[in-house]
Amino acid sequence: MEKIIKIGEREVRLNNNMAWTMEYKDQFGKDILPVMLPLIASIMEGIASVVSEAGKDGEITVSNLAEAIEGRSIDILLPLFQADFTDIVINVVWAMAKAADERIDPPKKWIRQFDEGFYLDEVVPEVFDLVIKGFVSSKNRARLEEIRESLKALRPTI
Repeated sequence: MEKIIKIGEREVRLNNNMAWTMEYKDQFGKDILPVMLPLIASIMEGIASVVSEAGKDGEITVSNLAEAIEGRSIDILLPLFQADFTDIVINVVWAMAKAADERIDPPKKWIRQFDEGFYLDEVVPEVFDLVIKGFVSSKNRARLEEIRESLKALRPTI
């Protein structure tokens, strides 16, 4: 699957077919799966425990979700800080871009083209979505999508 995302002011075409994992390994000398899978599992476990805690009385509301998250955000985000998260994200995006277009520059030269910035808060959700679609079965993706939609419905509107 190919997707175009914006990084700063630039559009970048990414491909999540398994070729990106090979590009990653060729460029960075290691397999991405041992890095990504524990990270994804850890984050998903943290989210699932918060959702479970919020729904312990039967209904998930904004207030009980916020209560469940309070004091737990470090537990959920800790896996991100235990790994070289920024490097991992940049390297994964580069590998997916390389899988979409063989002509892109090597990583250090490629990353310099983003004068407006490489904002992780904008890039991570897009890349995480592509990784999940490439690594997780459609059955489990449907379950994750249900959770995501439930959480979206809880967002307070201003």
